[in-house]
Amino acid sequence: MLRIAVLTSGRGTLLRYTISACYDGVVDGEVVAVATNRDCPALDVARKAGIDTTASYPQSSYGSLAERDAVMAADVLEAGADFVLVGGYTDVLDAAFLKHFPDRVISVYPTILPAFGELDESIGPALDYGVKSLGVTIHLRDPHSLSDGPIIAQIPIPVEVDDTIESVTPYIAAVEREHLPLVMQAFAEGRVLREGRKVRVVAPKRRAS
Repeated sequence: MLRIAVLTSGRGTLLRYTISACYDGVVDGEVVAVATNRDCPALDVARKAGIDTTASYPQSSYGSLAERDAVMAADVLEAGADFVLVGGYTDVLDAAFLKHFPDRVISVYPTILPAFGELDESIGPALDYGVKSLGVTIHLRDPHSLSDGPIIAQIPIPVEVDDTIESVTPYIAAVEREHLPLVMQAFAEGRVLREGRKVRVVAPKRRAS
């Protein structure tokens, strides 16, 4: 069973999906902590869901990113978290956080990485460039990067010349909602294996009929 900490900075969309996926049994897990880097609606989502460890960690309150991330890691560890989902979180993570969850911090990025990585908003630049497909990349998180890290899964989404951020965002959200729980369940079942920069997701065992 995954004991999940969610890091976010926004409305809490992925947080809602994750709570629902755990409640519905799609993911064998429980959200035990939510951490943000600023006051945001996701904090209210967490509190209404009854998640006890819910806090904001603005970097301006700490001497350095490493200091802030060490405190944040200590708090989510105390809540019992052993897995971290980074969704819509606007800061990079320091090694002071990641070292506590080796190969257990995943992130979602709305393009087919490595294209258009390290951007606060990547969909618009990708469409302006004229790409024929966007997509969702689920990857392990590397320190001091928004988009680098071994890739776990990539799901392409075709786009048209006249598509806009507004027209494609619902499709990206739907893909995230469908595929992120599958990846988290693979972690819960021990089916995610890292081999250097490559990540292998082993298919689930078939149940005997």
